Amino acid sequence: AGIAKQMYRVCRYLPGTSGAAYRYRHGTTCQQLGTTRHLSGLHQSTLEERGVLIDGIQLVLHNESRYLCRCSECFGATSNQPLHTDDYSDVKITEVKEVQDHFVSLLWDDGHTGIIPRSDRGAYGNGYKPTPSSKFYDLSLRKNSVQTFWESPTGEVTKRFQYETVISSCEKTKEFLAHFMEYGLAFLSNTPHQPDDLLQILKDLKVTPYWDNMFGVLSKVSFQNDPTNQAFNNQRLAAHTDMPYYTQTPSVYFFHCVANELEGGESFWSDTFSSVQHIRETDPDMFELLTSVQIPFRQYPKEWHMAGSYPTVELMGDDIYRVRDCCFVIDTFKFIQDYSPDIRARWWQAYRYLRQLMENPARSVQVKLEGGDLVVIDNWRVQHGRNAFSVSKDDQGGRRAMEVSYIEWSHVQNRLLKMESD
Repeated sequence: AGIAKQMYRVCRYLPGTSGAAYRYRHGTTCQQLGTTRHLSGLHQSTLEERGVLIDGIQLVLHNESRYLCRCSECFGATSNQPLHTDDYSDVKITEVKEVQDHFVSLLWDDGHTGIIPRSDRGAYGNGYKPTPSSKFYDLSLRKNSVQTFWESPTGEVTKRFQYETVISSCEKTKEFLAHFMEYGLAFLSNTPHQPDDLLQILKDLKVTPYWDNMFGVLSKVSFQNDPTNQAFNNQRLAAHTDMPYYTQTPSVYFFHCVANELEGGESFWSDTFSSVQHIRETDPDMFELLTSVQIPFRQYPKEWHMAGSYPTVELMGDDIYRVRDCCFVIDTFKFIQDYSPDIRARWWQAYRYLRQLMENPARSVQVKLEGGDLVVIDNWRVQHGRNAFSVSKDDQGGRRAMEVSYIEWSHVQNRLLKMESD
């Protein structure tokens, strides 16, 4: 039953370091791997017309089995990658030779004898890494099934982590990053908060390299008399996605408070996935418009000009994968050119409803950050904004100073999964 529960989500699991897999890594041939286990009933692997039936549960097609071979001729012990790119479309299994703890030994009609995995730990034939937590793995893939959508700021959503505790051990770092991936938001307190400290904090968290962009690897957000971006004035900043005009918007957003001594300027965050899911369940027509109509964005300050058209809500299969929305960079003129009045009118209605949900204070987390606070935001999911604040025209940011840096999601994923592997 244990094997059956873990069966065969190929390319998903990482292996262990003992037994047959360990001996294989050190060069033992596939015929000599481990103790042969001839299992009966549920755990017997049998040759079928279309391929091999692993443990009576998972059918692996003939050509798939050849691509899956983990013997030393086919799979790199250091790279964890196939060593060949041959076309196995017409290759067929001719014999199931033996069933081992984590592998099935097969003979193919091209004359090759090798092994394919039959368990999590066998998925990488050299046994280089242990299996990560399936929840961590699914969180890192942005699976809705393990994410927690939130309509209101519960205690778990606003949970505070302590900086020194988080960087003190891999277990605490994993807890922090998993929390971020589950809720799209994570708060870190008592960080160093001198100017430019954010870059060292990201190194301490081991999530670098930094994501370079039009603002550089570190952006300083403070009041300007003649701002080049709405973030640099003192007015209310509506909830939004950062940089939706990029082909791939920045995914992990680190917002660091250096100082925040002015009246007002509370930050707020809203879970767009919760709002989108509400629309999906209550008004499928609106949901269809938000997932299909391509909205043009344009950003053209003095030294830059970037543009792109994307749906407000992007799906990955049935999962809500990414939301792009920044109301002050929507290119309305281009939108009018691209779509009929009827489609535009219906889209604006759906969009207005989505905005009402996201701007509803009851559905938002609102906090006045203090020096040393760091907020990690899933920019594809959680929108952020700011209340207006009082400032004199000669105050150029010394008393309200924020710093921003972005990290590619895959590098945060790497940090989480590698801690499970080491």
